[in-house]
Amino acid sequence: MSMRIIDAHVHVFDVKSYESKILQVMDECGIEKSCISGLGSIFKCVNNKEILKIINKYPDRFIGAYFIRPGISSIREIKKANEDGFRMLKVTLPLKPYNDETYFQYWETAQELKMPVLFHTGVITTFKSAPNEKINSWYMHPMRLEPIANAFPDLKIIIAHLGVHWNDDASELIRMRPNVYADLSGAINGYRKRIDMIGLKHWLWWDGAFKKLIFGTDVLYKDIPKILDKDKERLNKLGISKEIQQKIFSGNILKLLGEK
Repeated sequence: MSMRIIDAHVHVFDVKSYESKILQVMDECGIEKSCISGLGSIFKCVNNKEILKIINKYPDRFIGAYFIRPGISSIREIKKANEDGFRMLKVTLPLKPYNDETYFQYWETAQELKMPVLFHTGVITTFKSAPNEKINSWYMHPMRLEPIANAFPDLKIIIAHLGVHWNDDASELIRMRPNVYADLSGAINGYRKRIDMIGLKHWLWWDGAFKKLIFGTDVLYKDIPKILDKDKERLNKLGISKEIQQKIFSGNILKLLGEK
């Protein structure tokens, strides 16, 4: 029986028929579904309205992750997004730290709606200079998620990129909090190169650590096969069982979404 694969971290770039390019790669790689979001023009991505069109057009292949900016987005739009069929939230570029108490209404709403939240963590990379956006990566440190995980124990949290350069903190948080997971998404020559040089088990050292991981790519469509192949190679070299690999590649994200 072949392993089910779901890519939990995909962005749709503002390129004509980009979703078709993603679908082609998904078919080539055996990826059943992808969780997609649009981060808007600052990242050269489409917006939430375009994502809605795509998930309505391809409901069996794409899962919608609604993009919010804490401090700008409203609770009403999150509820409307859920009614429209979005099943996750994608969060980045907060105006204040993720754990600011004025933002707790977002996380309370996500918990009530059973929408997992994919939080960007680490330094932000944009395609163009954006000084007016007041980007502060310190607001997106993984430990900003600890008070959120504590206050909302039924909220399903995904730390993107295992914290990028805050791997120790991200890893310990997924170890200590049952509702917190992490993905290893990102470019092959980015932080992933460093963790492979040092060894992923340096951070994921405890029994069952790899059960808290979720497969995601977060790269241009043409690089998705490279990320998938590299992740399979890494897990096999580390001796991670097929049972746990199945959790990583699809089981965990399906569980967080309330599916089997």
